[in-house]
Amino acid sequence: MVELILVIVLVGVLAAVGIPRLMGEDFTKAVVFGDQVASTLRQAQKTAVARRRLVCVETTATTLRLRIRTSPARPLATDGAAACNAALAGVTDGDRDSADAKVTMTNAPATLFFHPDGTIGSTPLGAPFGARTIEIRMDEQTRRNIVFDGRTGYVE
Repeated sequence: MVELILVIVLVGVLAAVGIPRLMGEDFTKAVVFGDQVASTLRQAQKTAVARRRLVCVETTATTLRLRIRTSPARPLATDGAAACNAALAGVTDGDRDSADAKVTMTNAPATLFFHPDGTIGSTPLGAPFGARTIEIRMDEQTRRNIVFDGRTGYVE
């Protein structure tokens, strides 16, 4: 009887792990990309505070690009989206991207500006915004939501 129960449990575990892979549903790519996006946003916020510089995160549906402002002498008001003029050191070419074209990011602003005081704005000099959500989608379904608050810089 014990052997029969053990075999049934083993078959159940193998079915739970194996069937989604056989059916082609690999949601781990979306989860991993979501973790990368959240980590990148946290890194941008912490870098802005630590270096006391403006850090920009430029987004597309599948990529994030980190840049930092290296020349504080130029006035920000005239810089606009070009406020950050160098790739962030320690990040390969300043880029992070999705490994799979089916995994996309929606609701992300085109550029996020992480200010030296830890806040996040939609312009280099703009006031911080409230809570925003970025959706990580795969196969037209939301697989993960990343919530961040511009007033505190908190990324969830």
